[in-house]
Amino acid sequence: MRIFRLINNGWIGNFVIIGNKVYVLLSDPITALKLYSEGKDVPLGPEVNINIDELLTKDYTYKGLRFTKPYDPPEVWGGSGIVYEVARARYSEEDVAMIRGKTIYELVYDAERPEIFFKGTANRCVGHGEPIAIRSDSEWTLPEPELGVVIDSVGKILAYTISDDVSARDLEAQNPLYLPQSKIYNGSCAIGPFLVTPDEVSNPYNLTISMRIIRGNSVIFEGSISTSKMRRRVEDQIKYLIRDNTVPDGTLLSTGTAVIPPRPITLMHGGDIVEISITGLGTQRTPVIKL
Repeated sequence: MRIFRLINNGWIGNFVIIGNKVYVLLSDPITALKLYSEGKDVPLGPEVNINIDELLTKDYTYKGLRFTKPYDPPEVWGGSGIVYEVARARYSEEDVAMIRGKTIYELVYDAERPEIFFKGTANRCVGHGEPIAIRSDSEWTLPEPELGVVIDSVGKILAYTISDDVSARDLEAQNPLYLPQSKIYNGSCAIGPFLVTPDEVSNPYNLTISMRIIRGNSVIFEGSISTSKMRRRVEDQIKYLIRDNTVPDGTLLSTGTAVIPPRPITLMHGGDIVEISITGLGTQRTPVIKL
């Protein structure tokens, strides 16, 4: 099952894809995911004639409709920011804080406890075709393509999605205590276009995450990684997230990046497009603005 939402002049509709058919979804996405995970019937309305591929490939709007984020996550968390070896190496290239002769990124990569941080709430998130943002006080901001997991209050995985953990890298590099400002601001997270239930993802540790940054008619960066390279399993990240920390149903956990553009590449407003694809989850395209 795949859940998505469309918007038209303020109206937001919930839809579900089952097989090759599209239906109106008569409940909110979180309730639908909970019901589906429990083997219960999901309330469906009539079948509708929507050409999803055409809608996704148009300039974000088709016959007045456009995609928006597939649901409103009550909380978004970043998990194991340094979960891939390549991320540990790349982040350690910067002039960052050292402890006992190692960078903080090297230490957290080897530690038993993962990095877990609060990322935001629904009002800070955008969807396919909606602009991600650069902070007004950042000169070096990067997208971070990640596998997102939607969980319930006890940590059960309800769905997978594409997550872009947009980060003001210059703030984070200046001082680790600036991490919340680097990570949490309007337009700092993109989700979707779909929520995909686990039964449609045969192996979450065999997915290819790829990203392109497009400027004008040129691709200024592209890269990819397999989730098979994750050092920390998603289940381990969830375990630490919910330890002594009550989370609501529908919480989104973004599970770490490894596709990291090198300096001097940075996002620039006014024309940049970030395109992220994950095997079986679709492709997310977002323009870029500066706040």
